[in-house]
Amino acid sequence: MVIAARLLLALAVEKGGLVLTPAGALKRADVRHVFDRTEWPGYDKATTPATNKVINEHDAYGVLFTRIVLQAARLLRKRSGVLKASKAGKAMLAPEAAPALLAELFEATFWKVNLQDFDRNPLEFWPQHHMGVILWSLSVTAHGWSHAKDLMPACTIMETIEDPIAPDFPEFALTTRVLRPLSWLGLLESRRSEKRPDGGLDDVFRKTPLFDQLLRFEVELKGSSEARH
Repeated sequence: MVIAARLLLALAVEKGGLVLTPAGALKRADVRHVFDRTEWPGYDKATTPATNKVINEHDAYGVLFTRIVLQAARLLRKRSGVLKASKAGKAMLAPEAAPALLAELFEATFWKVNLQDFDRNPLEFWPQHHMGVILWSLSVTAHGWSHAKDLMPACTIMETIEDPIAPDFPEFALTTRVLRPLSWLGLLESRRSEKRPDGGLDDVFRKTPLFDQLLRFEVELKGSSEARH
């Protein structure tokens, strides 16, 4: 995601702005410029050009996601249908600014963007509204390969869910709103797993060294009998 962000920022500087379509999306040429140079954990890159004659922004989900996060971080700003790199955005193109760019993308992803907008999951805001708890819990549980199904009871507050329409919605939300974005940011790594006992087939996740390099926690437990985490 840092690579995609730098590509979009550099392209915006080079072109004097990225002209958007009437629908507010990036133009196909700009999408392809980033799509061809990036990989996105959890997605098979080869299937996108195989199933689409042309690649629009909504066909390249990682590019769309990065563009929206850059706007939320105010590194790209929309003016009269054109996205321009802000002063802060231009500063992020310096080679030594990569760690700062990662930090900006991380904060914007989880605290400035409503991740529900991307997955059509009817669970409102869950589990994004307790990201601090989740991140600390992942820091002490995600050392080995784990399914989202197994991380849910250890890392999320399930009591805030009000009768999901389908039983797999919480697992889906944890994957799309937390685990996959973290893998795009490089804090988790993922791989395709073998079939689960329940017949499902999905990714497993574990921390990368970057997770503990980027994040530090100050946690105070108020009595072991009262605290879940």
